[in-house]
Amino acid sequence: MTRREFTRKICELIYEMVQAGHNPILDYAMRSSSEQRKLYDEGLSKCDGTKILSAHQKGTAADIYLVQTEPEIKIIFEWNKDKAIFWHNTWTRKGGKAAIPWDLGHFEG
Repeated sequence: MTRREFTRKICELIYEMVQAGHNPILDYAMRSSSEQRKLYDEGLSKCDGTKILSAHQKGTAADIYLVQTEPEIKIIFEWNKDKAIFWHNTWTRKGGKAAIPWDLGHFEG
């Protein structure tokens, strides 16, 4: 999937989430090699940013999280597994890659 295709499809997915009553936020849509290396060094990624590039570095991956607005704004970093499976199934029907079990907020083209 090209970066342009990914952008269009991830926007469609986010729109569908909003229509379903969720409050999605987009995070890490693009990473530099130094940001990727930092995540690798912290054990949060299997891609080192140089030898093994992340799809985030190519602009074909993004993280999506949900925000609770009541009683206060709060980012939910741990996806509810059923919601995650539903939205990843929706994503794969659009041509995206399947969910990574240990990173349910990650959507990759």
